Amino acid sequence: MLLETRKKPFDSKDYLFEWKVDGIRCLMFYDGITVRLQSRTGRDCTSAFPELVPDISAREAVLDGEVTVITNGRPDFEAVMQRYLSSSAKANKTAWKAPVFYVVWDILWNDGKSTMDLPLTDRKRILAGVLGDKNGISKIDWVDQRGIDLWHSVRELKLEGMVAKKKNSYYTPGRRSAAWIKIKNYQELVVNVFGYSKKDGGILVGGDRIQGHAIGMNPDERAVLKKLLDRYGKVEGHAIYLPSGIKGRVKFTSWTAKDNMRDCIWVGFDT
Repeated sequence: MLLETRKKPFDSKDYLFEWKVDGIRCLMFYDGITVRLQSRTGRDCTSAFPELVPDISAREAVLDGEVTVITNGRPDFEAVMQRYLSSSAKANKTAWKAPVFYVVWDILWNDGKSTMDLPLTDRKRILAGVLGDKNGISKIDWVDQRGIDLWHSVRELKLEGMVAKKKNSYYTPGRRSAAWIKIKNYQELVVNVFGYSKKDGGILVGGDRIQGHAIGMNPDERAVLKKLLDRYGKVEGHAIYLPSGIKGRVKFTSWTAKDNMRDCIWVGFDT
């Protein structure tokens, strides 16, 4: 099930609210003996996360959640991607060093029956009854109605964002609707504008070096950028570079281990 995007947090008696886990979305298929993990792209990633063994009372179940690695108390996307892309042999060797956690928020199948046509609150009750928090697998914490309170905690802890889910929503695979809404916790920053990438169409931005390829520039500002590039731009390979002194504002979700900006979005020229 997919999520719509909203810019601002909200309170609602019709919704419950969860923190947004920064990791790899996975379904877990359990038949009482074996476990299979499937990413959102359809990739079988079971061998990448061998330590994930559910403590579950159901004879068979399908769970939905996010696999992540916790570094310094927060989800670490780069670390979990290294695990996701590793070979099974390497995963077995590194599982103790960078263990993953599977944060579960939904159950789609339980003991021979689909639960997808049940309201979310009913699915949450079933999940609470069959899944134990053990072996790196845990049910996600959530709050009822008070989205703005949760948002303040998300901001304070510098998490990726928040998810709002309608309490009576059914689970509809592949569909994007206002039943599930994500609100990302962006940081905003004044940056130097270094130029333009012809390869991916991103605006080259950063501090003392290029730290992001910003997307999302509106047509009016793109026309301004074109004038700057035509007049002052210097073509080098796949990029057109601008002289120093041009400032802009961007928003992004987090810094990577190499001190680059993830999910970098253009906000505007800084005047």
